[in-house]
Amino acid sequence: EHNRRSAWKISERSNKPLTMAVTISGSPSTSTPVYNKMQFVVTSNQSGQTNFRYVCDVEYAGGPTIVRLKSDKLPTGEGFFDVAKVVETIIAPQKPTLTQTGFVNHYGYYQGYQLKFYDEYGSTPVVYTGSPTVSSGNTAFAGSLEQLEFQNWKSNLDDVYFRNNQTFNSVKPLTTPSTFTVYQDSKAWLAINATKYTTVGTPTYLVSATVTYKSVAYNFAVNPSLSGTTDGNIQRFACGPAQLSGTIAALSGAVAGDTYTVRFFASSTAGSAIKTFRFGSCQRFDSQPVHFINKYGGIDSYTFTLKNRKRANIKRETYGYNSDVYATTTYDKVWAGEFEYIYQLNSDWLTDAESEWLIELIRSSQVWLELDGQLVEAVVNTNTYQFVTRRNDKLQLLQVEIAVAYKNNIL
Repeated sequence: EHNRRSAWKISERSNKPLTMAVTISGSPSTSTPVYNKMQFVVTSNQSGQTNFRYVCDVEYAGGPTIVRLKSDKLPTGEGFFDVAKVVETIIAPQKPTLTQTGFVNHYGYYQGYQLKFYDEYGSTPVVYTGSPTVSSGNTAFAGSLEQLEFQNWKSNLDDVYFRNNQTFNSVKPLTTPSTFTVYQDSKAWLAINATKYTTVGTPTYLVSATVTYKSVAYNFAVNPSLSGTTDGNIQRFACGPAQLSGTIAALSGAVAGDTYTVRFFASSTAGSAIKTFRFGSCQRFDSQPVHFINKYGGIDSYTFTLKNRKRANIKRETYGYNSDVYATTTYDKVWAGEFEYIYQLNSDWLTDAESEWLIELIRSSQVWLELDGQLVEAVVNTNTYQFVTRRNDKLQLLQVEIAVAYKNNIL
């Protein structure tokens, strides 16, 4: 069973080693979304000892220790550790750069970790640290799955996206759509698990991306090579027209309806699932690109192309001010205040697939507006999302309110 291991410890009552039966009887997938539960269940044949408790050291992959947790046993003798909130502290997503080309490490959006389990017991409780039971090779990523999807993650979906010790064939990038709409100035990224696995015969790791436009293939190598890596690894590939045009000059002549595809390849020559990028129609208004962390911990982008409006919300604090010592005239005077910018964004007509996907923008923990050539942190103010389908609703668009995350002082 996953991560089950025996170890040894010294009894407090003798110098004879006895079997340390801390056993992991339940655990999440090797690759787990950090904003969902990450629950480990342990048992021990020493649970009948005086003042018994389970001990769990949460560590970076290979150490050092982040924190030590302790759990009382249940009446059934089991102990439970949900380490999600601890591991979440070492996940620190940063905004991407609009000037990125090729591959970069998606670091900050994922982190390797390991757990060490011990027994604690005795009249004066002692933690027996001789040889712990270890759960290693784990990766947490900045994802947040819906409950029903999370229930299906370990049994079906984790290998689809993270190919835990599996071949690279048809692995999916960390995103939902199979097709994206882009424009000449669009920026976009695809994140994909690039970890080197050696348990599938020939060591398998990500080596390149192939962009195909009008039957011509353009190759982008992962640099530096991942051939010598041993830890978990996710790479992020810049695949918007604005980021590819320096290498693929032909993209500058693309017209509405043209498409190009992106596919990733491993050292074993196996290829990932294919993602398609389709050029949208001519934009009638000033468009507003929005970038956000999706539910798999990748970065998705969507451009709102209909009439978008900007406003300022202003708040003031006033006090009664006297014109002179006799209070001849009293009037309100501003002593503090702030204002923020709000964008009311309108999409073009949505496909059914886009309607299903864009809930990920509304519920995203981190959103950026692309303003004047830079990414600006933002917060989605829209709190209700209406799913639509062509069969029920004919043509529908999406209206979203997004606020710049920075407040500006008046005084």
